[in-house]
Amino acid sequence: MTPEEFNAAQLASGALTAESITTLVRFWQLKHPSLVVDGMAGPVTLANIFDLNRPAPFLTVPLPTLPDGRKPTVTSGFRPPDRLNHDGCDWFYEWRPGDKPDFVGDRGAAGKKPDGTPKWVVPTGTLAIAAAAGVVNLAGSSMTGFRVWIDHGNGWRTGYFHLLDVRVGMVGSRVLAGDPVGLIGDNPSDNDGRHLHFELSPVKTYSPIDPEPYLIR
Repeated sequence: MTPEEFNAAQLASGALTAESITTLVRFWQLKHPSLVVDGMAGPVTLANIFDLNRPAPFLTVPLPTLPDGRKPTVTSGFRPPDRLNHDGCDWFYEWRPGDKPDFVGDRGAAGKKPDGTPKWVVPTGTLAIAAAAGVVNLAGSSMTGFRVWIDHGNGWRTGYFHLLDVRVGMVGSRVLAGDPVGLIGDNPSDNDGRHLHFELSPVKTYSPIDPEPYLIR
């Protein structure tokens, strides 16, 4: 039985009461001087508990450095003001002459420089890589291309989206940091340039948070 299941059973049986919870919350608040000691699990106390239970940075960048030395970069972050449903970050490389694709749009590159050439690209044949070791939690097709979720064993999982295929094996397969996850493809539901969409969420529920603070720099 997990701690969550045990505590749920305690609540259901009446062994854990509102008075018990109030005492526990007050005990937590006493240990953290920034909190008001009122025994109430209000927004500030809940945020404090959540923040202190988040992991330290443990993720590597989910795309490789290219043979010419180019490193991937985030071009669209987590839930910017104009895209509040963007639950992760998008990764590209700076486009250079000779890169394929060499056009902007669906299955192509993204953005344009003043001379009309593309600004961002994921070159043909680039593979997404696991950002940390773990176990495949989900792998398969979706409306936005193939996607993979990896459970990292610390309560958190990472998601890799807009893939052309899956390279990690079936659910339950173990992967190491840097292992191939899948070939970068396209989001068939829109006309964005080809890129990797990357997410971080608790394993037990889909509740994504900004993955960038958890990248090892």
